Parts: sequence; C-alpha cells; structure tokens
Amino acid sequence: MVWSGLIDTLGALLIPALYNSFGIFMMRQFMHGIPNELIDAARIDGASELRIYAQVVLPLTRPALAALGILEFIWSWDAFIWPLLVLNTRSKFTLPIGLANFNQEFGTDFGALMAGSVIAVIPMFVVYVALQRYFVAGIALTGQKG
Repeated sequence: MVWSGLIDTLGALLIPALYNSFGIFMMRQFMHGIPNELIDAARIDGASELRIYAQVVLPLTRPALAALGILEFIWSWDAFIWPLLVLNTRSKFTLPIGLANFNQEFGTDFGALMAGSVIAVIPMFVVYVALQRYFVAGIALTGQKG
C-alpha cells in the first residue's frame, strides 16, 4: 500500500477485500454442482461461452453469490487489524477501531461502548435480513454434487 500510495485512503480498505480465497473456494464448490447438461444444451443451441456464463451459470449461482456477499460484507465491516494498519486519520477509522477507542487507560465508558456496538450491528442485521433467503439457499447448496 505504501508503494501504491494508498496509505490513509479508503482504497486501502477496499482493494484487499476484492480477492478472497474463501470466496474462490466457495464459488468453485457451488459451480461444480451445476449440471453439465445445461451448459452442453446451451452450446448445442449455439451460445458463446460468455453468453453461457451470463445467461445460464450466473443466474444459477445467485444464492452462492448472495451468501458470499453477506459473508464478505460482515468480514469487511468487522475488520480491525487491517484498517488499523493502513489508516492514520481518525475521521477515516472504521467502527471497530472507533469502539476500541472507548477503552481508556483508567476506565471504559460502557454506555457509549454499548450504544456504539448496537449502531455497528444495525447495517449487518439489515443486509442479512434483506438477503436471508439467498444466504440460506447458498450455504445449503454449496458443496453438493448435482
């Protein structure tokens, strides 16, 4: 991040979150469950590889993509160490770093800490409730062989 000049920018938080080995593994396992007959039928109909991906494979992977999106959002939202390393300006700190600042040397403001914790949980709760049906389907179907 120092070499690319991204220290103390929001890009330093976003770029590492784009590549996730768990996401690659999860999507690979899910895509192995897609029947080859569907892909072969699209090839016989004359569809290109890009069209097969866009119109056959991608719609079938929506549950896994939603589950991965929820998990990645939660992991990114709760990140502590990486933002602490790359951010220097207090106004750019993430919520977990801000909550850690309630722990003082001689005590902790538990009221403010608990209020901040509730506020930090609300976006995760909203995302989960909005995508819950896809999350459950994506987790249930991942790893099953068709």
